[in-house]
Amino acid sequence: MKKAVLGFVLIISVLSVLAQKTTASLRLKAYQRGYISGVAPTPTVEIGGKETAVKPTTHEPEYFIYLLANKVPYLKIERIWINHQLYLATINKVNEKPVVLENGKKKDTLIKYTDEMVWQIKITGKDKTGMTPKKDIKDQVKENELVLRLKDQNDHVFTRTQKQITVLEAVRGQ
Repeated sequence: MKKAVLGFVLIISVLSVLAQKTTASLRLKAYQRGYISGVAPTPTVEIGGKETAVKPTTHEPEYFIYLLANKVPYLKIERIWINHQLYLATINKVNEKPVVLENGKKKDTLIKYTDEMVWQIKITGKDKTGMTPKKDIKDQVKENELVLRLKDQNDHVFTRTQKQITVLEAVRGQ
């Protein structure tokens, strides 16, 4: 009887250790949205009878980047490359799920409701240090539109890539 109880306790202990060692799940979702100016683009403008060349205004697209994480309570961004360009970014937990983006009367659901933790990565600007990717990640930066390198609380490094960023319908303004 004691051996059976001891065996049962041993099996429960092993199963609980295995359950704790489940590997982290990190899934990347990335979207970009452009902006349409309210004025029709023209190459020239007539001012007082004289035509003047007009430079078209271009807007950087807005990026909506999310990471769905399971078993990862803390994340820090190491580097983020978008279209082969290094950017600066911050990372914050998202409390409201699903994540919905409004585009006038239309709504796009970026992240459906999930029990997983959702992190939002906000681009704060381009990195102007001129840093080039190191050898171990250079090919990933070249082959993917988005490469994200993160660290957790134990300094484990995670790299997630997305071949193509999903393009959302452009919105008027800005």
